[in-house]
Amino acid sequence: MMNLKLKFALTASLMGAPGCQCQRAESTASAFPAHDSKVFYATNQVELDDIRDFFKQVFGASDYITQWSEIDKFRAGSVDDARIPYVDTWYPEAANGTNRAGSLNKYDQAFYAGESRAAKWEVDNHSRQTPAWYGHCNGTSVSGSRYQSPKNSVKRPKGCVVGSASCVEFSPADVRALLSEMNMNAKAQFISGRRCSLTDAQLKSRPMLRSDPTVMDACDDVNPGSFHVSLVNFLGRMKQPIIFDQSQNNEVWNYPIYKYKYTVSGPLDEASAVAALQLGEPLENWVFNPKARSWYKVNMTVSYRNSTNDVPPNAGATLVDSTDLNYEYVLELDDNGDIIGGEWVGPHRYNHPDFIWMPFEPADPTGDSSRGNPLLSTTEVTSIWAESVGLDPANPFRDKPKNVFDVRFYPPNDLTWGIVSGYYKMLLDGRNTGSLFLGKKSHLRVEVADILKDANVEVFLNGKALDTVSPTTGSVDLLFDSPPGLNILTMKWASAHVNESEVDWEFKYYAM
Repeated sequence: MMNLKLKFALTASLMGAPGCQCQRAESTASAFPAHDSKVFYATNQVELDDIRDFFKQVFGASDYITQWSEIDKFRAGSVDDARIPYVDTWYPEAANGTNRAGSLNKYDQAFYAGESRAAKWEVDNHSRQTPAWYGHCNGTSVSGSRYQSPKNSVKRPKGCVVGSASCVEFSPADVRALLSEMNMNAKAQFISGRRCSLTDAQLKSRPMLRSDPTVMDACDDVNPGSFHVSLVNFLGRMKQPIIFDQSQNNEVWNYPIYKYKYTVSGPLDEASAVAALQLGEPLENWVFNPKARSWYKVNMTVSYRNSTNDVPPNAGATLVDSTDLNYEYVLELDDNGDIIGGEWVGPHRYNHPDFIWMPFEPADPTGDSSRGNPLLSTTEVTSIWAESVGLDPANPFRDKPKNVFDVRFYPPNDLTWGIVSGYYKMLLDGRNTGSLFLGKKSHLRVEVADILKDANVEVFLNGKALDTVSPTTGSVDLLFDSPPGLNILTMKWASAHVNESEVDWEFKYYAM
């Protein structure tokens, strides 16, 4: 069976990445803040549906799974070995942030003729001494998740002679610092949870049982159902790291999760599920989701890349032992066997992720002190990094096969039908509207970038092969009969330069 993606028009929301106080708003403790709208029982079906839609936007896949029989086929998952995040510091603000080793001074010398601009902005905006946990952990997490570890020193201007007055050499450590700063501007999508503003003491004073078990507040954080489904789909199936705020309290500590495994007991009946919660209090009035028909108790271990206060001796390394955390929770399943929610077990009600999110490419800097340094050019920093790892500075993420990372980009608000950016675009009867009129042969034109000119593509209509063609001249045309109504064109590519996951797509269109 072909593992393809479905391309169609969807909308996406752009959310600023969370961070080690990346938001920089003051953390104020307050009494149990509620969701904007009530979350009934232990589930948030709206959240689960949002994750499903977002998954389709990112991967084009129509087979986002929530059914337990499919979910449980992925009891372990991880990124590919080449994509294990590298080790680095989280660049505490109290220790001069990303300029602790003078990396921003070097940037100023190379791009601002020595005038202190990027370095000054860092001092003015990223140098708070308290709280001590303010820093760049989200930028470091994004960098380790999406970028190969810098390996070689890079000179600017290109080709300059080290030691000459105008020549600046960026070491791998400098490149890591620049990446962490740049990725404070990363686009991101929250997958589940929201930030809790309570201190540890306030969290411990919360009752083990919610006063109203039909409502979950911000400090109940990530719902176990969303947590489990997200790990399996994003990491287990698509091998994409996700980032979590490891701390449930008002501090924010973001780290990339790149591996998981779990064991399970069940199915359980309702009485056994209640007992499995291990809450140590009378549970006669406990309320599960009324749609739940069966329950499973899960023991989950996640492996993540921790970061350090100081630059570690093994900075940049990837083949380093992970930091592991264990979580226990009960999942709720409806009568179709779909996961619809869950509850944290026992002490894990006070010790579980605050929120989880997926990182993407940097957005344009805004200059806001909660974000990355606006005096760094994303283009220049990306070019320096690409040269450090031997990739094409103009298009490093699609420099295949040298770049083995399957890196995803934030989906645009309106996906244009028939366009796979950087690779090819398709026109139906001269248009990219995803529709055509009957009464004549349907005309499909495929126009390709240079990287696909020596590739072959097999085109399917509603699962049946139309033809296999080679766009050696840069384009190819096919004529065929479209059945009335909804149709699906499937493109299956064979290329020596491009991973099929980048280009194999399904396109829906309507014939009227």
